[in-house]
Amino acid sequence: MSDTVHAGDRAEAAIPDVDRTQIRFLTPDMCRIHLGNLGALHITIKSEGIWGGLYTAYAFPVAYPNGFISIIQTAGEQDTELGVIRDLDEFPESDAALIREALNRRYFIHTVTRLKTITMKYNMLYLEVDTDKGSVDFFMRWAQDRAVDYGQTGKVLIDLDDNRYLIPDIEKLPMKEKMEFTRYIYW
Repeated sequence: MSDTVHAGDRAEAAIPDVDRTQIRFLTPDMCRIHLGNLGALHITIKSEGIWGGLYTAYAFPVAYPNGFISIIQTAGEQDTELGVIRDLDEFPESDAALIREALNRRYFIHTVTRLKTITMKYNMLYLEVDTDKGSVDFFMRWAQDRAVDYGQTGKVLIDLDDNRYLIPDIEKLPMKEKMEFTRYIYW
């Protein structure tokens, strides 16, 4: 029997004594994170083998951006959670960097550094902003589900194409930008 659990294999057969209703925290002493074939994310868990076909997902992206990261294998029609990384800083930097890259691919988000304008056009909000990835202008529906709370004082804005724009702290915006923002997005 191979020590590799492929995406099409049944993961339950490789770890029969795992209670799927309990969280299994992954630690650096029990596993190693690495790239497999074609640069895909893999994890080797001692006494289990190599797991491929993995993706990562935050459990609490706002409260714990560096922890509670779920490692999930896609196998056929059902995903299997291999475990949760409680704190990424516990892992060697090379392993942590691979997890961060996987998270960045999944959670691509623009961080707004300046709000140039926000106006109402065509019964939608039109925003021109500077972000960490350059200048962007976009439309978003003027609806509460399009401006989601981020922590205590931040917002994530979701445009018509479901792209996300993060304003980490509205209170830290310059007064003019803050007033213009809260004029339209006050919830």
